[in-house]
This record gives sequence, structure tokens and C-alpha cells, in this order.
Amino acid sequence: MNLLTEPVFRVQTPRGPQAWSLPALLAALGADTVESLPGLQRHQEDAFHIFLCYLAGAVLARADLQDPIQPEAFWRDGLRRLAGREDDCAWTLVVEDVMQPAFMQAPLANKSDWAAFKPKADTPDSLDVLQTAKNHDVKSQRVHEDYPERWVYALISLQTMTGLMGRGNYGIARMNSGTGSRVCVGLRYDETFGERWRRETRKLLNYRTELLVEPWPYRPNGQVLLWLSAWDLQTALPLNELDPFFIEVARAVRLIIDHGRIRALGAGTTGTRLVAREQKGIVGDPWTPLVDDGKEKKAWTVMAPFFSPQRLRNLIFEKEGFVAAVMQQPDPDRQTQACWLQAAVLAPGGMGKTDGFHEATVRIPAQAAARLFGRGAAREHLAELSGLGLTDAATMQNKVLKPALYAWLEAGPEQIDWDKREVSAWVEQTARSFTAVWHPLFFEWLWRCVDQTDTNTARLIWLQALERHARQTLSDAITRFPARTGRYYRSRVRANGMFNGCLFNTFQEL
Repeated sequence: MNLLTEPVFRVQTPRGPQAWSLPALLAALGADTVESLPGLQRHQEDAFHIFLCYLAGAVLARADLQDPIQPEAFWRDGLRRLAGREDDCAWTLVVEDVMQPAFMQAPLANKSDWAAFKPKADTPDSLDVLQTAKNHDVKSQRVHEDYPERWVYALISLQTMTGLMGRGNYGIARMNSGTGSRVCVGLRYDETFGERWRRETRKLLNYRTELLVEPWPYRPNGQVLLWLSAWDLQTALPLNELDPFFIEVARAVRLIIDHGRIRALGAGTTGTRLVAREQKGIVGDPWTPLVDDGKEKKAWTVMAPFFSPQRLRNLIFEKEGFVAAVMQQPDPDRQTQACWLQAAVLAPGGMGKTDGFHEATVRIPAQAAARLFGRGAAREHLAELSGLGLTDAATMQNKVLKPALYAWLEAGPEQIDWDKREVSAWVEQTARSFTAVWHPLFFEWLWRCVDQTDTNTARLIWLQALERHARQTLSDAITRFPARTGRYYRSRVRANGMFNGCLFNTFQEL
């Protein structure tokens, strides 16, 4: 199973399904003949895309080229030169000699360390980084088809996206600590799989010059494929030995053939593969936004509430300490084109678990893009308006909707008891449903207001929409929630009265 010469990857093309080697896949991406990769799961897409960008970028940089549109032979020769070996072990999925590298699998420094390797996974998905305690997101150990590509995707996902999963199983350098998360953020256009790969590979190559000067420690001919270096399960590699496009391997794993099937073995290590703890995830990854809390700057760790409108607004406008990712910046010739901001993460959940795969997409129309990326007064106006809109939504929920819900659930009391736990649970559940309604509408409203110079007029449009949805949420709650029959009308009148009183006292514009 040599990735350079064998048709490992299933590919859907305009001419139907095909099976290609890694060099053929790279050539096809350049020729834009890849419609989809059937074996690739959604949570693996970003890991594989970034892997292909770094891989192509490293090959092109060493050839002093900028154009990723190259023939299959070019990629095959370039990948072999990148490995710097006379054999193809570095690109072979299963290599029996554990003292030699295999694809995404570091060789052992000492043969005696092989005794530490224990059975780890019988299927690709059980090796993958996605850990779900109760099979909520993706059913575990469900992939039993003998497609070698699934092991390729699982290895890339594990080795380049994983965080801390207990003692001996450490995370990657491109996240803030082992309990962090590797988030992928970038702009997308109306483009195919191959068009995105070509655009972001070129962008990566342009960014390379910044990564080869201080304060970055990288070397132009440093290590790229970190599975080539022997690992004694203890020693960590310093960043100053690496190429800025390094592709790391976080875990000590080896694939073997057992009774005709591929199996994975793994061993614990005494620490991370790279000496990067002090970097806090800031290692020059162009898909990773940063955050600065006033004390330190670090890679963004995405946790609940994940990609909320507040988080996305801060990311887009670089507010509250957010620093946009390089891939989030538009190309110079595309600053006025419609695009989508896309963000995805496999969030950490603690105790060796994940908190699920999360993604968000925000469409940015052409008219809004021109102002957003112009970085002038129009951008600041949008940033200010977006902040007011978020504040209004929170106020509508907490000071208007919630009191009305309490009034209904407590059967129209003279004075609301805010401390009833059973009532609070119902109220919070309903508040979340209101939030789910206005979240997808927030940016649509904001972009419609790009030409609205009067803040009050733009804000009024948003307040009216919030009022409409809050009233509907209250009405649905009255229909759905349990009620005291003898006080039904009193409860309903008090709830609606509470809503109106709080609404007009809080938002006099309405």
C-alpha cells in the first residue's frame, strides 16, 4: 500500500468514480477534476485539506515554484525528494520493520521499545481523533470496509488534530496546551475542492516568507515530515529544526497486518513530540485565529458556546482580543467578492473525551465584503452596530422574555420567585429556543444594514425582529408548558402584561 504508486484514494470525478495515488490526487486537484472523496468524513475534511496544502507547499517551495498546477510525475518525484530516502517507506501505509518509518508513523529509536506497543484500534474510526463516549456524533467502530484510504484519513486526523487523551497520549503543537483544540478558520468562495486547495496553497506559499524571519524559529530546509525521525518515546524535537510547513505526528502508533486485516498498535510517550509548550499554540498556522486576553496571546481554544454569533462577530471584526487567522483574510483581488467565513473544530470535552464536532458558516455578500475588508470607517460602523445588536438580543431574552416566562410558569404571582429550580429549568430551555431562532438571522440583518448610516434606524429593524420572535416564543411556551387550570387566564394575562411592560420600559424605541 504505497501511496505514491498505488490507487489508494477513491475519488468521484466528472467521468465517474476513480481510484488514484497521492501524486495523482494532487495532480487532479490542480486540474480541478475532483468532485468529492467518498471515504472522507466531514470531521476529517479540514485535517486532510490542510495536510495536502502543507505537503504541496513544501514540495513547491523546494522546487522554487508557486504554481500548484503540476503533473503527477512532478508530485511523485517531489514527495520522494521531501522524504530524502531511497525507498518509499515514508509513503507506505504498513511497514513491517518498526525501525523504519511508515506513513504518519515514526520509526522506533530502540527495538526494545516495541514491547510497549499494545493493541489500539481494529478499525480506522476507532483510531481517529473523534472520541464519543455514547456514540452521539459518529458511531464508533462502524467502518469495517477494507479501504486503505480510511486508515490514511484516520492517521492524518489523529496525528495532526488530536489533543491530550490521558497520560502518555499527548496533543499537537498547533493548539494551546493538550486540552486545547485545533480550529480551522478561513474564507471560502464559490469554488470546488480543487480551487480551494490551489488558492490556499498559493496563499500558504506567500505566507512562508513571514515564517522564515524572526521571531519564528523555522529553517527553509528544515524537517517537514516528522514521521521520518526516530522516536525513543521520550525525546521531543525543537522547533528550530523544522520547516514552517512541518507536518507533525503527535502519537506513537504503528499499523500492522494481522490475519489479513490492518490493525493499529500504540504506545504511550513521556511527553509531546515537539518542544512547543511555551508557544501556547502560536506556531504560525495560518488557519488558527489567536486570542489576547491582555495577559498573554494564545491559539484560540473553542469551547461552549462554540461558534455563537458573539464569537463569530468578535472573530470577524477582531474584537475582544481576537486576532484573525491568515486564511481569514481575502485575496488582494477578491476584497469585493461575496464569500463565506467558515469555521470548524472538534471541541475538547475533558477526561479524554470530545465535546463534538462543530462548524459554522457566515455568508458575506459582496456589498458587505467591500466594507468589511476595507478596514475603514464603514467597517467600524458595522462592528459597532453588531455589538449593539448582540446586546439587544441578550436584553430581549433576559429582561423581557424571561420575566414573562416566570410569570406564566408561576401562575401569575404578585411577585416572581426567581429561585425556583424547576421553573428556572423550563425558562432556560425556552430561552435557548429563542436564541436558536435569532442566531441565524443576526448576520443577515447586519449585512442588510451596510448602507444604513443611521444606527438607530438599523437597530430598530433588529429590535422589531427580536420582539416578533420573542412574542412567538412566549406564545409557544404558553401552549406547551404545564399550567394551573384554575389560574390559566390570570397566568396568561400576567405573562403577556409582564412581557409588554418589560418590553416598552426597556426598549422605548418600540
